[in-house]
Amino acid sequence: MKFVGLLLIIGLVILGGFKLFSRKLLYFPTPVSKSRLAYLKTGFDQVREITIPIEEKRELHGWLIQKDMENLPTLFYFGGNAEELSLNMEDFVQNLDANVVMVNYRGFGQSHGSPEEAALKSDALAIYDAMAKKYNINPGRAVAWGRSIGSSMACFLAMERKLGRLILTCPFDSIESVAANYYPGWLVGMVLKDKHRTIDFSPGITSSTLVLASKTDEVIPPGNTKKLYDSLICPKKLVYIEGAGHNTISEFDAYYKAVNLFLAGTDKEEKK
Repeated sequence: MKFVGLLLIIGLVILGGFKLFSRKLLYFPTPVSKSRLAYLKTGFDQVREITIPIEEKRELHGWLIQKDMENLPTLFYFGGNAEELSLNMEDFVQNLDANVVMVNYRGFGQSHGSPEEAALKSDALAIYDAMAKKYNINPGRAVAWGRSIGSSMACFLAMERKLGRLILTCPFDSIESVAANYYPGWLVGMVLKDKHRTIDFSPGITSSTLVLASKTDEVIPPGNTKKLYDSLICPKKLVYIEGAGHNTISEFDAYYKAVNLFLAGTDKEEKK
């Protein structure tokens, strides 16, 4: 009995350790180098450095790609769990018919703090509110775009601020459900702090939505993407990028073509 009790204690300690470090297993804050920052300051005429204040005299750091604030939509981009957003600068400047706001998550790039779900969602609203006020952005002309884990923040922002459009790249119904494909469900439920259960509120999204996905996604099982898509009752369209993987999907010409057609309103969405 003492041996069984010892095993139980050891098991509880291990589970507690997993729960304590579950966010470190979910988020991978990535820095931005000084040379990259210097290049971004001088290499792009349309790029403006921005900061968004958060609590305790901290701030988030990012950039605005300012092409035409009056005539083009403004896109708010939220990246993946290891994505330092400045690495998208060249592609976004060259390939998107939109202004783009991209602010690094807490702990990423030069942004202060540590990432956790509630704070990241609160930050998404703060970023939008600050930029909408400064540039008089109409929510109907604003677009939330989330890639992978960023789809959680993008969906939340689109719903809370009633944005006109929403783009989701390799999204999921919940991190809890995704993780259950790889680990026992009971273990996931016990140790995972941030569950990003987008499917709990996705039927409340009214924004016209484009979902970009891969049928061979090696990180987010396509079934988890389809579950989220099926839960949406807004005008929507699902585009599979042939030959793409989770981390390579944005390297295909069809990816930005689909985004720009959607932004221009020249594609056809299906209504549920």
